[in-house]
Amino acid sequence: MATDLDAPGATPPRATAPGRRARRSRTGTPYALITPAVAYLLLVFVTAMLLVVSYSLRHESTAALVAPVDMSTWAGYLTDGYYWGVLGTTLRIALEVVVLTLLVAYPTAWLLSRMRRGVRFAAAVLVLFSPVLVSVVVRSYGWILLLADNGPIAAVSPVDLLYHEAGVVIALVHVELPFAVFPLMTVMAGLPDRVLEAAADLGAGPVRRFLRVVLPLTLPGVVAAAQIVFALSISAFATPALLGGGRVQVLSELIYANIAELNWPLAAVQALVLLAVSLTVLATFNVLNRRVEASRREGTR
Repeated sequence: MATDLDAPGATPPRATAPGRRARRSRTGTPYALITPAVAYLLLVFVTAMLLVVSYSLRHESTAALVAPVDMSTWAGYLTDGYYWGVLGTTLRIALEVVVLTLLVAYPTAWLLSRMRRGVRFAAAVLVLFSPVLVSVVVRSYGWILLLADNGPIAAVSPVDLLYHEAGVVIALVHVELPFAVFPLMTVMAGLPDRVLEAAADLGAGPVRRFLRVVLPLTLPGVVAAAQIVFALSISAFATPALLGGGRVQVLSELIYANIAELNWPLAAVQALVLLAVSLTVLATFNVLNRRVEASRREGTR
């Protein structure tokens, strides 16, 4: 039997008040569940940042929460060429580690995503993620043995690596590699095989398929991996300290040294500068990713 809803142009009945309340309840439930954790993290982060900012606006270290504002520490830091040089070294090492890690992680993640399961996949994942199970200090001392003058790598390397920037970069790439492979492998595993098959059927060669199909579809994983590796590399302390041997100075080492000397104002200034640089670079990655995604969507229209 026909109803009013079957008539042309008929509009569906509006949701009842209980239905709207139930829908709002379902929508608000996830936010209610994460509110305690978010509130706790914000409280800890905001409190810590306020303390760091407070110490950076002092001239001498003091345990008092309120002290006279003094910008001399900031002025001394911003006008000292040595600190700018250390910041440049820190940023350069982090970017070098990002580039080299992605170059190694991308084909590794592609191979693992094609394996998907089996004994070989399990063995490869175990070997790849095994460095994460070892202390960073133990890993650093292992690289010291490998890069030493009488080590196996120094015998075939034309340049000195230990206590130089190159050795620090090599060790950091080894440390950060698993953190780059995981997001890349996750994105690549969701890439449909029929997309590559369609590109091959249309006459695209391997290079063209990679540049026009695989790389654009896996770009979110590349950006995520770059962000994780950069955030971990720019704040690394143990690896640059041990493999740099005091010759390779990074900002995290200066922060540690100033805290040990109870020079809290200078350490606070350096920590804020390191945080600002990290957030700026990470935001730049996000902007580039959005622009690439926008241009890709425009190209598909």
